[in-house]
Amino acid sequence: TAKGKGVLAIPTVYGNTLIGPNSEQLEDNITTATSTGGARYLRENIAKILKTVPLHKSIRTFAGLRPSSTSKDFVIGPLDDENPNFINIASIESPGLASAPAIADYVIEHFITDRFFLKENPDAVMTRDKPIVISELSEEEREKLVRANSQYANIVCRCETISEGEIVSAIHEVCGARSVKGIKKRVRPGMGKCQGGFCEPKVVEILARELNCSPVDIVQDGQYSKILERENR
Repeated sequence: TAKGKGVLAIPTVYGNTLIGPNSEQLEDNITTATSTGGARYLRENIAKILKTVPLHKSIRTFAGLRPSSTSKDFVIGPLDDENPNFINIASIESPGLASAPAIADYVIEHFITDRFFLKENPDAVMTRDKPIVISELSEEEREKLVRANSQYANIVCRCETISEGEIVSAIHEVCGARSVKGIKKRVRPGMGKCQGGFCEPKVVEILARELNCSPVDIVQDGQYSKILERENR
């Protein structure tokens, strides 16, 4: 439709299924709240392509904001003459996934190479070793790993079967995690049914220990998202 590609059932690489999206025009440019009306729309439309969808087992709903252009086209280019190095790449909307690689090449060719001297870094790390995923190992492999590092025996996230060793590894890898959400995106504690209700305090504790700081300094996602206000004891 004019609003997008419709409601889809999208399997993820982790075995979950995403249902959505819908699209609504809003005047509010801040809110990211979901609504019962939006959920009803998804339920009614996904039923047109799938007979049985157990939406009562949903573990999370989410929404985001995207700017729409009155021109109904992509907005790609410098902000204005006074800010030539601020490149807008906006109003991409539904074709974003397919067009993103071409947009990146276009921006580099037309707006980056003539403004900045870019030189390839010969020391750049272009690959990384596949992280250990406890749930993917055989029983023999897990036993061998635990004998070498007992942290992999301590399951922190029961929903997703994530061990302390996996979390510690995510903190100390190249561009390692520095927040609860950073850990969540890398190794998935908090992605399961309880949404962090059980494991998040432990993740905060591990982050503080490995980063040698107070738990009060640990954030959810960014400097203004502190989880703890102060230590009580």
